[in-house]
Amino acid sequence: MNTEERSSAEKNFILSACWGSLAPVMISDSAIIILFASMLGASDMISMATTSFGGVSKCLLLLPFAVVANRLGYKRSIINATFAGFFLIVLAASAPWFGDSLSRIILLFALGIFCVCMTMYTAAWFPLVSIFLDSNTRSRFFGRMRFSWQLTTVIYFFICGLIIGKSPPLWALQLVIFITGLSILGRAWYINRIPEVKESINTKLNFCDALSDAWNNKPLCGFSVYICCLYLAAYATLPLTYVYLKYLQVADNIVVIISSVALGGMMTGFLCAGRLVDKYGVKKLMLFVNLLFAIINISMFFISQSSIFNLIIIGVLVAIYGFFMACSSVAISSEMMVMAPPDNKAVSMAFCGTFYAAGMGGSRLLTSLVLGAGLLATEWNIGSMKINHFQTLFLVFGCVITFVCIMLVLVPALFPKSNYSYLPR
Repeated sequence: MNTEERSSAEKNFILSACWGSLAPVMISDSAIIILFASMLGASDMISMATTSFGGVSKCLLLLPFAVVANRLGYKRSIINATFAGFFLIVLAASAPWFGDSLSRIILLFALGIFCVCMTMYTAAWFPLVSIFLDSNTRSRFFGRMRFSWQLTTVIYFFICGLIIGKSPPLWALQLVIFITGLSILGRAWYINRIPEVKESINTKLNFCDALSDAWNNKPLCGFSVYICCLYLAAYATLPLTYVYLKYLQVADNIVVIISSVALGGMMTGFLCAGRLVDKYGVKKLMLFVNLLFAIINISMFFISQSSIFNLIIIGVLVAIYGFFMACSSVAISSEMMVMAPPDNKAVSMAFCGTFYAAGMGGSRLLTSLVLGAGLLATEWNIGSMKINHFQTLFLVFGCVITFVCIMLVLVPALFPKSNYSYLPR
């Protein structure tokens, strides 16, 4: 492919991501579905559970779906999953019409199967995009794409919040869900515009052989374990900070402002990540990210009051954390794509993605279980300094992240040259 064709394909991928991101974000990160489920009489536990469907589905099904996508073809898998997702979102929006006894079941069923379809999309998307990306522009592409779709979702749900008002009627939420579901068809439209190319498809590939090949890929396996451990210790920091602020009795609007500052840092990180990866390389960037995550968590350990000065410090810390969380995401995607061999691209990427999802989902799940079960002492002392259980968690996170730095020897960029399919940069 020439430069113009690659550029056109990259634009279509970015536009497809912008259109296709609205529905998954509505389920995982927006309050729309939580409010809708509550109006249908769902408990708080069920309402919160709906936000975890995507992560659980990816962790459990990404690998087998990679084999399916390899056999069906990547474009075909994405388009079929997108259309199925549209009908499932419509079904979720129509849940109240099934009556009180079935509405909650229909909603949970529709959202659960939708997340399964999006796992199929993810399993096929990375191998498809790798066909078109040039190695010199890969990191910058991921940065631009993630900045674009995050900006799209922020603007879209901000407008939705203004339109529906403080106490929206049920039909208003149904309309928002339906329109959001309709937008996902834009993903299929732009994916369909991507030119046909010869995909590296192996119809004889079976799950066990493909998984064994990925497991025996030493750089890929080491990198996958590393990012799982890193995100297990680092991914819960931002939501834990917001819960901690509520514990310190900080006003709701201040908590929202601080969370938006973190989001702003993350969006800026996506915009700059490609250049940072190209300039410093994965090894140096990930080492710096590790150290910074540890320093920020340990810094949070020393904050025990909600003074104005401390709130400013927390705002700066979460902005930096969000910035480098975005940078690490882009670095991980770029590195994962490099390590996937052409004859087992889909399963190799899904193998790494499964560990990635396990780290992210496991971090927040384990943190919530620790807090909910009361496993930590509510208060303890270091000399005259009183420490609460939130500070204890920040200290644990910081120490574990510091330990994970040792695991950087598993990152392929540090491997000596040998008979690996991956060549260190």
